Order: sequence, then C-alpha cells, then structure tokens
Amino acid sequence: MKDFPAIKISILFVIGILSSKFVQIPFLVLISTLLISLLIFLLQKKYTSEIFQFITFILISFCVIEVGNVYLNISKPNYNLLSENIYKEKNVKITGVITGIELKQKDEIDYYIRTKALKIDTLILKDSYQLLCKVKSGGFKALYNKLKIGSDVEVTGNYSKGSEERNPGEFNYNKYLRGKGISGIVTSYKTSDVKITSNDYHYFPEIIFSLRKFINNKVEENYNDQSAALLRGLLLADRSEISYATKNEFINSGVIHILAVSGLHVGYIVLIFAFLFGRLNIYLRSVLTIIGLTLFLVLINAPASAFRASVMAVILIVAYLTNRSTNLINSVAIAALVLLLINPNQLFTPGFQLSFAAVISIAVIYPIIKNYIQNKEIKNKAVKNILLFAGVSLAAQIGTLPFTIYYFGKISVVALLTNLLVIPVVGIILGVGILSILLVIFSPFIASFFCVVNEFVIKIIFSIIHFAGSSDFSFLRVTNFSIIDILISYLFLSIILIFIVRFKKPVAKLGLLILCVCNFLLFISFDKRELMPDNKLSLMMIDVGQGDAFLLKFPDGKTALIDAGETNFYFDNGERVILPLLNQLGIDKIDYGFVSHVDLDHYGGFISLIHNNKIERIYKPEIDSTEEKDLKFEKYLAENNLRSYYYSKEILKIGNARIYILNDQVPDNFSSNNKSSVLKIVYGDAEFLFTGDLEKRGEIIYVSEYGKFLDSDVLKVGHHGSKTSSSDEFLNLVTPEISLISDGIKNKFHHPSPVVVERLSEYGSEIYRTDLLGAVILQSDGKIIKKVNWRNM
Repeated sequence: MKDFPAIKISILFVIGILSSKFVQIPFLVLISTLLISLLIFLLQKKYTSEIFQFITFILISFCVIEVGNVYLNISKPNYNLLSENIYKEKNVKITGVITGIELKQKDEIDYYIRTKALKIDTLILKDSYQLLCKVKSGGFKALYNKLKIGSDVEVTGNYSKGSEERNPGEFNYNKYLRGKGISGIVTSYKTSDVKITSNDYHYFPEIIFSLRKFINNKVEENYNDQSAALLRGLLLADRSEISYATKNEFINSGVIHILAVSGLHVGYIVLIFAFLFGRLNIYLRSVLTIIGLTLFLVLINAPASAFRASVMAVILIVAYLTNRSTNLINSVAIAALVLLLINPNQLFTPGFQLSFAAVISIAVIYPIIKNYIQNKEIKNKAVKNILLFAGVSLAAQIGTLPFTIYYFGKISVVALLTNLLVIPVVGIILGVGILSILLVIFSPFIASFFCVVNEFVIKIIFSIIHFAGSSDFSFLRVTNFSIIDILISYLFLSIILIFIVRFKKPVAKLGLLILCVCNFLLFISFDKRELMPDNKLSLMMIDVGQGDAFLLKFPDGKTALIDAGETNFYFDNGERVILPLLNQLGIDKIDYGFVSHVDLDHYGGFISLIHNNKIERIYKPEIDSTEEKDLKFEKYLAENNLRSYYYSKEILKIGNARIYILNDQVPDNFSSNNKSSVLKIVYGDAEFLFTGDLEKRGEIIYVSEYGKFLDSDVLKVGHHGSKTSSSDEFLNLVTPEISLISDGIKNKFHHPSPVVVERLSEYGSEIYRTDLLGAVILQSDGKIIKKVNWRNM
C-alpha cells in the first residue's frame, strides 16, 4: 500500500463521493483544509516528529474525502428538464437537432433530439430539452439510413414520461432517463412523422455511428438472428436485440456478465493490435495499441467495465515500456479514479459496481484459492489448470455476489459450472466474430465458413444457458436484500479473508465460516420488513396500466390473483410486471387464479404466468363458444395441462378466510363485462368485493339476488371507474369505506369518470387509484384495514 498511493487516494475519494449523499461540505471548508494541510506539510520538514506526520496524514486524508464530496456536487450537470407533472400528451410537435442514434431494432429505431421548439397542446416551449424519440412503424429502414447526428428534424408523436417505480421493486426508468438529462419519450407511429429538414451533421460522432452501423449490418447479413443478437452485444455493447427471457436465463445461470464488454473483449482487441502492428518497434506498437483501445472505447460508448479494462491495459503497457512493476489493485484504483474524475456518478451504477467488485475480488480472493490448489500438489496439469480457472471465476462470483443479489434477487447455484463452460467458448465466439467481420470486407466466401462455425458454437452456448437458466434448480431467490445488507456482506467477507489465512487447522477455519455465516444471516434479518406478511390478509392492487390485477395473500400463506392485466405486441404485463413482482415478494406459485372475464386487459397477463408454471388452478366464466379469444384461451389452458374451474355459487375456505363466488346464471345476451365474476372475500370483520368490469345491467341482478350481503369495506370499482358501472342502487348496498380503481395514466377511455368519483365521495369512500398512486397495498388483521406505504419500507 505504501508504494501504491493510488489505492489510498481512490478509497478516500470514493468515501468522499458517498458522503455527499448525506452531507454537503461547503467549498470554503475544503479550501481551509487544503491551506492548513499545506502549512502542516511545510512545518513537517522542519519538525520531523511522528505526531506531525500523523497529523499531516489525517489532514491530507480529509482533503481527499472533501474533494470527493465537493467534486460530486460541482460536477452534477444542470439539465433542463420538462416538468414531472407532464405524464402523457398526444400529437406533440418538435423541432430540434439529432444528438445521437441507437442501432436499429427489429420493431423500432431510437434516437435523441435536443429541442429548439416543443409544442404540447397549445403550449409552445422554446427552451432546449433532451428527448428520447422512437419510431415504431413498418418500413423504417429508409428513415434509419437518412438520420444523421447533427441534422435538423421535425417530429410529431405522443409524449410519455419514463415509467416510474409503479410497483414494489420495479426499475425507475424515469429516474434513469432524467439522470442522463432526458425529460421523456416521444413515440411516432408513422415514418412520415419524422421529417429531416437539413443535411448538416456532426462529423466525428457521425463517423463513429456509421462504423457501428456498418459492423452491425455485416453481423446481421452474415449471422442468424440469435447469433447476431449475441455478437451485437459482445462487439458493440448493445443488448437490445437479446430477448427479455434470454437475458433472464443468463442471469439465472450466472453468466450475465459475459454480455458486458469487459476485460475479455479488451484482451482480444490488444491481441489483434499486437498482431497487426507486430513488425513495428515496441514504442510505436504500444502507442498505436493505446490509440486503438481508445477508438474501441469510443465505438462502444465506453461502458464502465470496458473503460476499467482499457485503463488497466494502458497501465500495463506503460509499466512495461518504463520497466516498472505493476500491482493489480493499484491498476484497478487508477482506473476507478480516472473514471470517477470523468463522471463521479458512475459510482452509483450497477456496471461500475459489478465490474470493479469482480476485479478486486480476483486480486484479493484468487491468491488464497490459488495457494490452496497449489498446496494440493495435483499432478495432472489439465485438471490443475481447470481448477485454477474455476478459482478465478469463483473469486469473481464471491466478490460480486452482494451486488448480484441486490440487483437481480437471485443466487445462481450453477454459476461456477456454467462459467467454466461458457467463458472460454465466449472468447472463441468473440475472436471468430471479429475475424469474420474483417474477412467479410475482403472475402465474403471465406468469411462465410467462419460464420457457420461460429453460429454452431453460439447455438451450443445458448443451449447450455437455456438448460442451466430455465430450470428451477439453477438459482435461489433472495428477497428484500438492501444496501445495508451489501455492507454487512462485505464486512463479514473481510473478516473471513483476514482470519482464514491465519487459522491453520481446518476445524478452526470451518468454525470461522459457520460463525460468520450465522451472524451474517442474523444481522441482515434486522431490517427485513415483509410487504405481505403471514398471519394477515394482504391485498395489492398491482399497477398494470389500463387493466386489472389484484394479488392477495391470505393469513395461512395461500395466494390468489384476480386478473393479470393486458399483454400486447409491445408489452406483456404477466412477464414484465407480475412475474418480477412475485419474485420480489418471494411467491413461488399462485394457488388461485381468477379471470374475471375474457377481455385482454384482464386475462392477457395470465398467459406468461401459466407458461412459467406459476398458476396452480384457474377460475373463469363458462366457455363462450361464440368468442374466438375464449376458445383460444381454453385451448392454451388445455395445452398447459391446467384445468378450468367455471364460476358457480360456492365458498372457497382458505384458512380463516372465505372467498364467496357470487356468480349466478346470466342471460346469454349479456356482454362479456356483465358476465364478470363477482367475488366477496371475508376475513374476520374485513370484507372485500371484486366486480371485474360488471356494469349497471349486471349490478341490478346482484342487487336483487344478494341485497345487503354486498355490503363491504373495500370495493374494487367496476370497469375501471367507468360511468357504465357503480350505480347508486349498487353503491347504496355496498357502502364501501375504501374504493380501488385500476386504470392507466391519461388512458384513452378517460377512466375513471368524474361522475363515479363524485358518487363514491358522496358515500364517504376513500378512493385509491393506480394512475395517481401506482400499486396500492391494504392489510387487515381481521378487524381493521390499513393502507401500507410500500415505498417507505
């Protein structure tokens, strides 16, 4: 450490950046500390006592911490952002300049605009705003080839703010966008809505993008879709064409890191440059390699992992040229310091954290594993090398595990084996991929042979990852893992690393591990708060936009899901909202699935849940042979060996709770909405009534049939608060204290109706709406019902 001051400086600088989240140090305090430190340093030359040296060390340390604190505050970009209150607006008109373009996807192209003028309804804003623009239209390739960075454009489309944390555990995309200075998203559904008004362009950014586009085009022309998507991620750091399900399998199998451009890629780039410039003298070869690495970083937009690896590679090259020794941790520290000086906010990104945690872990943990393997005196070199390679992978996995659990909520139990198989092969795929793209330029015929071989290898890799990542045995779920838990994890990991090498007897080492693990589990349990605890009835109105989805957890741990939101070409609520939510809550399976009626915004999300074996049994209205969607849904249930239970008057007993299915025979000429299930859930004195999309015509039947039995504390308001539901006759019997309305923000149906909202208010009902609040959680002990503020838990 004494010979490598970068380690100390980077640690103190990081502490300073972190401290700025809790306290902001005034700039004058930093100047004062610097002046005092300088004075003490000058006096140290005259007074060489240890106390002066110690005081100097403390003051300099505080200076570095203060620099980190102040630097984060002064380096925060002053973005001009649209108001957070603007959620969705139609027919927004923009004039502006293109500032960036993403590689095209199958169903859209994305680009960025700095506005000159922005018209929202009758409001015209002349200020400059950064917006992410999307084109979702057939035949957009011609437009894609015309777009240039720096060109003026006129755009018409629908504006929407980035999605927020609408449900527990969801990624706050709005916060992410605004952190990059992007106010929101404008989506155009016709290519004619994007008009290029000038042919000007910014030379260097356009050259870089043209090169990215060229490489991507060659990959797409010479590889199948699956292989092209992977190579696009490996070569250009663009994973947009890798499906959500496939990324999930990569996470489950513990190899998601290979999709991040990092040390492996940089190593291959260095080897390629070493080969190309091999005949030049060492100094020129090194300079050209460093220039090449810099251009490679620019080409892939410099993600943290690649930047770290490139800086470390440059340090190694410079150290070799100057005949200096290197230290891995010191190289990591320099890389971190450089990256944080460029952008201190990188410290709070998953890419930075995972990348640096992996390399530091290899530097600290791998030597211990290596010594253990070498002391075993394994004679078979192949076995020994495999174990040493596995040791590197194991060290990285141990070090990154706390962050992996925090961001993904999973521990992959097959990660060591899959990494052992996948990482060497990915190196081959990457190398052959680069070679094939170079060969395409000179000899497409020869390149085609390399592409065929590479596709075969990629197919094998995907098969391995699919097998490892799609099985229940491949990972363990961990819920409610917090930042405090991350700190506790590294505290106990440090204790183990410090003392494990000092203990000589295996029994002592085993005892240390058991003691640390037990204390770790105890400590992380202190801040655990269950959103839907046992021994209570919990109800979550899930925010699925313009649709319904209500999750219930009964006191005995059984679960039910009433509707599951919509699925469409662009978004599947079952896959993208409800499945992650169930994982977040630690719910493996839904015991009772209720489809209120077969409208897409109610049953659509069940398709993914059934596909993922998350539904134990499902209830739905009697099959309607005149409805094709109902017939298709029934066929899907049969194909997945899931029996349909049709609604009829019955009582489901779940522990101390009861579900009353009130459905009676309804006339055939009733609409799908009026055939909705009507469920009443009773737990002690707490009563909940769910009515699907029941309208006034159907309400009359239930008023006549059940009368005062409809009286309930909580009402799921019919048909998203439409004026076609919630009649006075019906509400007069229900008299809800709490009303739940599930609807989308500024939905095209204008739900809920002001008439219904006013009518509910007249009954003294508290109204909770997903469009205003996101998810809503209610809990009851059988006596009182209270709303839970899940965002503060």
